[in-house]
Amino acid sequence: MEISFPPILGRSSNLRRFLSYAKPYRRTLVLATCLGILKYNLPVLFPLILKDVVDRLLSGRENQLGFSFDQLMAFSVLLFVVYAVITYFRSYVADRLSQNILLDVRADLFRHLQTLSMDFFQQQKTGAIASRLITDAALSQKFISLAGTNVFMDLTSLLAISVVVMAINWKLALVAFATLPLYVVLHKRLGHRMRQNSREARRRMEQVEGGLHETITGIADIKSFTREREETLRFRQACRHYLESAFSNIRTQTLSLGTTALLTRVPPVLVLWAGGHLVLREELTIGALMAFYAYLEMIYNPLNRLSDMNIQLSDSLAAIDRLFEFFDREPEVRPRRDVPMLRVPRGKILYREITFGYRPKLPVLKDIDLDIAPGHRVALVGKSGAGKSTLVKLLIRFHAPWQGRITIDGQDIAGVDLHSLRSQVALVQQDLVLFSGSIEDNILVGKSGAGRREVMEAAERANAISFIAEFPEGFQTEIGERGVKLSGGQKQRIAIARAFLKNAPILILDESTSNLDQPSETLVYEALERLMAGRTTLIIAHRPSTVARADRIIVMDHGRVAEQGTHRELSLHPGGVYAGLYGKLSETVHTSRPNGR
Repeated sequence: MEISFPPILGRSSNLRRFLSYAKPYRRTLVLATCLGILKYNLPVLFPLILKDVVDRLLSGRENQLGFSFDQLMAFSVLLFVVYAVITYFRSYVADRLSQNILLDVRADLFRHLQTLSMDFFQQQKTGAIASRLITDAALSQKFISLAGTNVFMDLTSLLAISVVVMAINWKLALVAFATLPLYVVLHKRLGHRMRQNSREARRRMEQVEGGLHETITGIADIKSFTREREETLRFRQACRHYLESAFSNIRTQTLSLGTTALLTRVPPVLVLWAGGHLVLREELTIGALMAFYAYLEMIYNPLNRLSDMNIQLSDSLAAIDRLFEFFDREPEVRPRRDVPMLRVPRGKILYREITFGYRPKLPVLKDIDLDIAPGHRVALVGKSGAGKSTLVKLLIRFHAPWQGRITIDGQDIAGVDLHSLRSQVALVQQDLVLFSGSIEDNILVGKSGAGRREVMEAAERANAISFIAEFPEGFQTEIGERGVKLSGGQKQRIAIARAFLKNAPILILDESTSNLDQPSETLVYEALERLMAGRTTLIIAHRPSTVARADRIIVMDHGRVAEQGTHRELSLHPGGVYAGLYGKLSETVHTSRPNGR
């Protein structure tokens, strides 16, 4: 069964796409709508009862319905008892429907976000992404309950009441509906303006939320650099910028509410005025006039609700457009069944004529050619910005090169299944990410579904068992957001345990021993030695002790491979890039450690 919505609610492709989320719940939607029609139309009977009761009390004659006064009153009580029961079930069904749709929208958007490239996440603020996923999704789901059921129910109620009041007295009905065309035209124009204002207000609020997330995340730096005052001023300025847009929206909304009040309150006065003359001329009974007046409340209450809903619908439609701005982002890779899986029997990596940059015409890497032998440890060194991290990001396809190709055991990584590629590479970073949850949960990131024995073995090989045992809850210890309850060395060992659990044949170590004290560094080095054994390893490092132990060193300079060789070979060229860099590094290490430690 197809669900149709009133055409006045919009024709945009985004809206049609959003309404498709209601299709799996169309039976529930039909049930909620039917219950709503009963809820909104049952009270239509009461003014008819009122009319007969008043006329009978004033005239003493038997009423037209043929029931006694007590029977009519008892029926009225029963009518509103049924109304209350239907109201309960309708609200329950409609709210469950809305929440199910909200869950589906959020789950789909979250799944889609994870398919987007790293470029997307580098361009967007974290708070802005969260705003779309939480706030905009919540606003969008209101469209179903408001437009899909409430508007439809109000329209059926208006139709039923219109038929009844025309039957009571067509002259008064024309007076009552005199301002309705003006109401429709005005709100159509104001609705478009409110939608534009709502989009702009949400965009500016997204900037506020994004900046707030950055501030909270970097609160330690803000305090250490005593930037509390500057950050407060920046936040206030962002809020004021939002306020300007909000005021514009408020002006339109209040204009809508004010005109609605005028157009819905004047007609009842005109009806009472004209109806009074009809009663005086005995062309209308007092009961009929009272019933007609009661129906006017039923007519203009839905119109007032539609005015309020016009504001909410504008917010919902703006939120829907913003959601699909993210849905329309191209995924990193389109799913294909014919894409081969990556197989890594040896781990030989080749870079051929690789050129890449983050901005057009500004390459970070230029004509890179590299051969990395299976099972070798290759250190990437160079000044900041030389292209070391970019080189490994291309290997795991965080970005695609402008030109050239990268192969693993003869397979072009651009033509293999992305998931299979990344499953063959383990990454241990300096700025690693731990998630809220237990220590065990964070180790399981390396291999979802691994058993307790595997987790314990990985932790032991990573030299993490000793500090885990010191916590009363052991592996179930909650580590807090981003692992705030752990030291730097403990975080690194958790990351290494993940890599052991993943057991990938290719390993990337990105500054994984930086900023550690001597005891932690020793434990991390021991764990890394075990981890690197038998794996092809790319190491981004600055410390001479790390670099010197590599089988081969690749020196990057301004996006090019400047030198290659072992530590001994490169050290024999005093005027080379490596010798100059290594000398500075040695000096730094020497001056930062007492007694040369």
